[in-house]
This record gives sequence, structure tokens and C-alpha cells, in this order.
Amino acid sequence: MNAITGSTKGPFKKLLFYYYKKEYKLSILLLIMSLLIVACSILLPLLTYQLTLAINIKLSDQLGESNPINNQNLIPYWNLDIYLLISISILDIALYCVASYFYEVVAYNIGRKIEIALRNKALENLVKQDISYYSNKKTGEIITKIINDTQIIGDQAIQVPLQIGVSSLEIASAAILMLVFSWKIAILSLAIFCLSNIAMIFSFVATRKKLYKAKDTITKINGDVVNRLSAISLIKSSGTEEYETKRFVNIHQKYYDESKKVNTNQAMMLTIIWGGIFVLNFSSILLSILIYGIFAEPNEGLSFFKYKLASFQLAQSMLTAPLFQIMNALIGLMNASVSSQRIIKTMESKPKIKKIKDETIKGKNIWGDIKFEDIDFVYPEKPGKKILEGFNYVFKKGKSYAIVGETGSGKSTIIKLLLRFYDPTNGKVLLNNDCDLKEISLSKYLSNVGYVEQEPQILYGNVFENVKYGNFKMNNKKIIEACKKAGLHELIMSWPEKYNTILGERGVMLSGGQKQRLVIARMFLKNPKLLLLDEATSALDSKVEKEIQAKLYKLMQSRTTIIVAHRLATIKKVDEIIVLGSNGKGIIQKGAFDKLKSMEGPFKELYEASKME
Repeated sequence: MNAITGSTKGPFKKLLFYYYKKEYKLSILLLIMSLLIVACSILLPLLTYQLTLAINIKLSDQLGESNPINNQNLIPYWNLDIYLLISISILDIALYCVASYFYEVVAYNIGRKIEIALRNKALENLVKQDISYYSNKKTGEIITKIINDTQIIGDQAIQVPLQIGVSSLEIASAAILMLVFSWKIAILSLAIFCLSNIAMIFSFVATRKKLYKAKDTITKINGDVVNRLSAISLIKSSGTEEYETKRFVNIHQKYYDESKKVNTNQAMMLTIIWGGIFVLNFSSILLSILIYGIFAEPNEGLSFFKYKLASFQLAQSMLTAPLFQIMNALIGLMNASVSSQRIIKTMESKPKIKKIKDETIKGKNIWGDIKFEDIDFVYPEKPGKKILEGFNYVFKKGKSYAIVGETGSGKSTIIKLLLRFYDPTNGKVLLNNDCDLKEISLSKYLSNVGYVEQEPQILYGNVFENVKYGNFKMNNKKIIEACKKAGLHELIMSWPEKYNTILGERGVMLSGGQKQRLVIARMFLKNPKLLLLDEATSALDSKVEKEIQAKLYKLMQSRTTIIVAHRLATIKKVDEIIVLGSNGKGIIQKGAFDKLKSMEGPFKELYEASKME
């Protein structure tokens, strides 16, 4: 796959070579079908010519006239029966249809293989990206690139080269036949044909640049639309339906304006083709009249009109018909070139965090203490502000900790470092005091880490699928046991579909507390060694919060737990509280809850303020 990345020059061509080579069996079959189509197309004018000769010979014999092919400089007469020639013509047309059918079937299969392979590769790269990759991107833009661009490439990867290839062969064959039937008319007709193609190429180059702008515009619009629809509750609660409706109209106007420019150029390409065909057809008739009807010897002119004109016209139609295929191929090439640049750019994006690929963690058991050693951290998205500076701390195995502090002091940053959403700018996160987190298998490590955040992550699917996510081998019995521990089982059993109930996108049918219970059930099932709670109950009301907190305390038993808390009442039972100062000051206080609330300092201020809430 590396063969198609590394450069934005000719990306579509690279994709073609890569996948044609990968699917070489289907590619060879497609080539054979293409050659059969061309061969059948060439044979038809020749058969028409032979039929014309055969009929004239038969009629001449019946009238007692001399053989019409004597002393004529023609393509050799095959001397076949008229009915046999008709039968061969019918077979030729039938073979053309069969070859066309299999060509379309094989082409479609290759196209879908290319589309799916590209989509899977792009998605694979996207799920491996760091969290920072998504900080300045809209979901709709990513979806447009993954779905639309891969589909366009899959379609055009077959159509463009084969349409151009087959059409080129048909044009070359038609030109040769036209020269054989009448080189005088053919030269002038081919000159008109070439001029039309040159004009079409210039129009193609101008259209391609405008098409890129139009596609880039609609990609951004799609991102905006998805962003707005994902916040539909905000729109409804704000009464801004009319505002958003007008806004959608306004942002789509720019796409319409860009599309008009593209359509103007495409219309010019189509006009050039239609005009070229019209001029070509009329000029060949006019030239036939002038060359063979007025200025030629009577015998030469009569021979042309009698034996060659029909075959010449049929050969010329082979010349003009591929023009439409070439135009379609050029338009397809424009779309595919733009899509290839975009999708390869997505595939080339490399995560900043390097991951160990080994499936097992090497060395001794890492599940001991967790040590932050001289940690400096700056978010890549905000390089001007240092969040942690010289941070040192050891989280003891099996103990519970709470991290509090002002907004921006680095509370959630510590959780993100433990999840390896980011790596430290400087320093190390050590497991069991000597195993660098960057030097172990991330997937193996995270399989032993539980994470509960403020906004629970619920997937579209049923209860079974959501609870066992990340623990796919767990059976339904264990899932039900986990839900019972989380206090969710009775609610689930009250639903008509019970555990097979579809929860909707982002768990839309669940309340905030129910979502958190489901995530807690997921944690009970996972049974992690390290539990990370990032303001897990801050969005809940007091009553529900107490219920959820009871389940979390139950979950915290016998495992290392680190809690980021906004409400201090939820962290009374932890072994140690860490108070962080703002602007990278690090730990400014630490100790048990009862000790800190009575000690002068930031924690007491936070505690007194929380009592007033």
C-alpha cells in the first residue's frame, strides 16, 4: 500500500497500477473482454462491406452485367454466401453484447473491491489517529471523504482507463478503415476530429481546477450540516429552526456558485463534442459529393457511392461514438483525480503517538504503582500554553485518588496521559515504577484500563453489544450479571425487547443516569486493574449522582482508581486527594478529605464554595 502514498502527483494513476496488479486475474479478464468488444466493432464495417459486394454481385449476375469487383482496388472479396455473411454479422453483434455484459460485471466487481479496500484502509488509519487529529475536523467532512471519494475512485478506476483504452482502439481502427475505404475523405475528416479533441482537452484542464473547488466546498458544507444536526437538541431548545434553515440555504449558495462554473465548462465540453460530430458527419457527406460526385471520374465516383459509402459511414460512426465515452472518462478522471488526492491525504496522515505492535506486554507484571516522572505537557493543538511542568507523583497500587483544581490546571490531562490519548512533551509515565508506558503494547495495556467520563459513550446497537464492547468474547450471562451490579437489570427487563433493545444513536433513549449505569456495567464486565473516572457524575442531579456514586464505590474496590472530580462530596472516601495549581504549578496540596477541608489553602476554599452550591 505504500506504493500509492508519499506523493500527491498522479495519485489516481498510482491507485490504478496498485489495484490492477493486486487484482490481476480480474484485470486480465477485463482486458480480454475489452479486446473482444473492439474486435467486434471493427468486424461490423468489414462485414457490411462484404454484404454490399455480395448483393451487388448477385444483382449483376441476375442482370447479366459484368462482375462489379473486377479491376476495382478494394478490400479482398471473401466470396461468402449472403446468408452466411448475415449469420456472421448476427453472431458478431451477439458476441459484442456478451462481451459487454461480462465487461460490465467484471468491471463492477473490481470497482467495488477497490472502493472497499480504500475505505477500509482509510478507516484503519482514522481509528489509529491520535485524539488531536480530530480536534480541528468535522465529522461530516471525514464522512464525505471516506464514503463519496472512495466510491468515486472505485467507479472511475475501471471506467476511466478502459473507456479511454477501448475508445482509443476503436478510434484507431475506425481511422484505418476510413483510410482504406477513402483516404481523401478520411484525411479531412480526421483533421476535424483532431481539432475537436484538442479543444475538448483545453476545456478539460480548465474544468478540473473548478471541480476541485466545488468538491472542497461541499465537503466543508457536509461537515457543517452533520455538526448542526448532531446538536439538534440545542437547535430545538433555542428555537432557532428558522435561523438554521436560512443558514443552510446561505452556505449551499456557495456550492451552487462553484458548481455553476463546473457545469459551464462541462457544457462547453459537451458542445464541442456535439458540434464536432455534427461538423464531421456533414463534412464527410459534403466531401463525398464534391470529391466523388463532381470532381471524380464517373466510374470512380459510382464505385464509391455503390460499394464504399455505407461502409465508410459505419466506420466513421465508430470514430464519433467513442467521443462520448472519452468525454465521460475525462469527467470521471477529473472527479477521480480530486478524490484520490483527498483520500490519499487521509491515508498518509500519521499518528504522532507511536504504538508497540507486540500483542503481549514484555517483562514482569506491570500492574503495580504508576509513576509520573518529571512530566511536562503542552497540547499539540495549543502549543503556547504549558499544562503540566515538572510534575512528579506516584499512584500506589490498589489505592484510590482524586484530582481537583481550577479549570485548566491539568486534571483531565493526567487521565489523558494514562489513556495515552497523548504522550508527555517531556518525562515518562512509568508502570510498576520502571516500565515506560510508551514501550508496551497499547491494546494490551488498555484492555486492563476502565474509563468512565462525563459524557458516556453509547453506540448504536442493543444492550448486549454496548456492555460487551471491548470484551467481545464475554457471554450474555456475564453481561446480565454486570448489569445487575450496575443497577440496570430491572430497567432493561421492563423494555419489550429487553437486552435486545436498540438504544439509538448515542443512547438517545436513555437518561443521563441510565447511560452512566450502562458504562458502569461495561466496567464491571471488563474488571479493569486501573479505573479512571473523569467527572463521571458531574452532569447528574444530586439524587441520581448518589445512586451512581454508590455503584462506582462498589466498582472501585480492589483496584487502582483515579478520579477527576468537580463535586467534592463525591470524593470523601478516597485514600488521597491531589490539589493542582493553575498554569502548570503542579501539586499544591495533598492529603485525605477531612485533613484538607480543615487546612487553610485552595482545597478548603473549594470545599467552602461547594457547600454554597
